[in-house]
Amino acid sequence: MTRRRRWLLWLLLDLLALAALFALDWRLRAGGRMPAMAVTPTPTLSAAHYARRAEAAYQAGDLRSAEEGYRLALALEPENPARYLPLIRLLAFTNRLEEAAAWLERGRRLAPEDPRLLGMAALILDWQGRIPEAIQAGEQAVARLPEEAALHAYLAEAYADAHRPQAALAAARKALSLAPDSPDAHRALGYVYETLGRYAEAMAAYQEALRRDPLMVVTWLALGRNALVLGQTAAALDAFQRAAALRPEDPRVLDELGWLYYNLGRLEEAEQTLRKAREQDPDDWRILYHLGVTLYVRRKYEEVVDANHLPRGIARLQAVLRAEGKTCAPETLPTEPRCARLVEMAYLLGLSHYYLGDCAAARPWLEQALAISPQEENARRGLRLCEGQSPTP
Repeated sequence: MTRRRRWLLWLLLDLLALAALFALDWRLRAGGRMPAMAVTPTPTLSAAHYARRAEAAYQAGDLRSAEEGYRLALALEPENPARYLPLIRLLAFTNRLEEAAAWLERGRRLAPEDPRLLGMAALILDWQGRIPEAIQAGEQAVARLPEEAALHAYLAEAYADAHRPQAALAAARKALSLAPDSPDAHRALGYVYETLGRYAEAMAAYQEALRRDPLMVVTWLALGRNALVLGQTAAALDAFQRAAALRPEDPRVLDELGWLYYNLGRLEEAEQTLRKAREQDPDDWRILYHLGVTLYVRRKYEEVVDANHLPRGIARLQAVLRAEGKTCAPETLPTEPRCARLVEMAYLLGLSHYYLGDCAAARPWLEQALAISPQEENARRGLRLCEGQSPTP
């Protein structure tokens, strides 16, 4: 499909959404009832009106209404670059990176030199792992609009991921000096501290960010991860649960929460939460790995070996590694952490087949684990069990 056709398709979809939202807005202003008699049509409300209403909804903690308002404002003024920014930021910080990136692409085609869109590009590109491009976009943004705190904050994160700690700290502190109440500035400082291993300071900065903007799902997740590093499991659980309350169908959020339940020994809650995550994204190898481990510990071996659980997780992880030009072997095991997860999934599959009384199916998985990690005791134990002992979990 050509770019022009894609743009026309997007415009058509926006107009359909616009019509639906107009109808919803009219019904709400009419008290939710159809009028008994004809009324004089009201004038079309402006994009600025819906943008203000969206911002008020966001400040009130109503994510859904805020998103609807931002989308409606954008549909009314699709040629205005400023209408893209609030929607992109909301999508990014509520953990919807792909959708945020798609809207960013549309905005940048419209206004490739807009400094605020360049700053948002720095954030999105960094999260996509395209760090040199992120730094280039971020530096262009701050050069064009040096007094905008958020632009320095986004650049700080890219510097941190480029292992430039001094530049990262300087950019984050510059953001705070420009706007001490900016949640983006506090979040960026927290991330810089996190990359430096200063987890307590990172938590404090994330908490400051969340006091100013409690709807940033990604910041709740970051707070929870740092709390886990420090052994503060109660704080981690609270953070992940708050993220899940904001995004109850987000598979990444559910995965984080479910895996924490597993590590807390709350296995039934872990299984329930991880199943929900898999329903939302059946191809994420991390979710499949976490759910497979949980099912194994709960001795649900038939489900562990089901093609949609650990076998699928192994296949998905192998595909990810191939796409990156990587393979798992004894020599790469020390430097590629995901290879250890591949080994674990393989021997858990082998042991599950053994406990189901099927050593013919168990051996290939156990041997696959040993091909990557020749000293893996769990895989070696599985082969010894298959040599003649009865299956007793």
